[in-house]
Amino acid sequence: MNSLIQKFSFDRRIFFTVFLSYCFCFFLVTLIITPVQTVLNLPQTAYASLVFLPHGIRVLSIWLFQARAVIPLFLAHLFIYMLFWRFGEPTLANLGLVLVGTFCAPIAFVLVRATGIDISTKNANVVHWRSILLIGFLASIINSIGNSLLLSPTIDPSLHLITVTTYLIGDTIGVFIVLITLLFSLRFLRLAKS
Repeated sequence: MNSLIQKFSFDRRIFFTVFLSYCFCFFLVTLIITPVQTVLNLPQTAYASLVFLPHGIRVLSIWLFQARAVIPLFLAHLFIYMLFWRFGEPTLANLGLVLVGTFCAPIAFVLVRATGIDISTKNANVVHWRSILLIGFLASIINSIGNSLLLSPTIDPSLHLITVTTYLIGDTIGVFIVLITLLFSLRFLRLAKS
């Protein structure tokens, strides 16, 4: 019981880092990516983004902070959906979307760990960026399947395949961009300190 409490223990820094990062990336997508997709007249824009940065936050926060990132991720998802209720009135489907988005990365990490692969930050023998991209893609598969099932009544049947494909592409590109941004930011901070 104590280990479970310790796993999910509240850390103010982690909470605000994950919560604010997720919200910031979501606003970037809403203010930049979505208008570009709208101008390009892409029919799946209402459901999926070609560059979904918050997925990168999901994956990296679970990798770095493990279970302690789950609650801030859930609350960030919930906050964003309460702001936008993207598909009309609040419904159980929207809560389902929040849950799928929150738990797709933790499930992907559990599945990878179940294979015996140690992708923790402590394992220096793993090329982490490749592993993170792979886990981000696996989490994207989980996310796209869950979202497609939940949104299937509202998505035109002719758009199902392109929407799933857009989820996979957008989530994976989102992980890549957030990962590259984090790596270069850390490198810059190290150079600035020396």
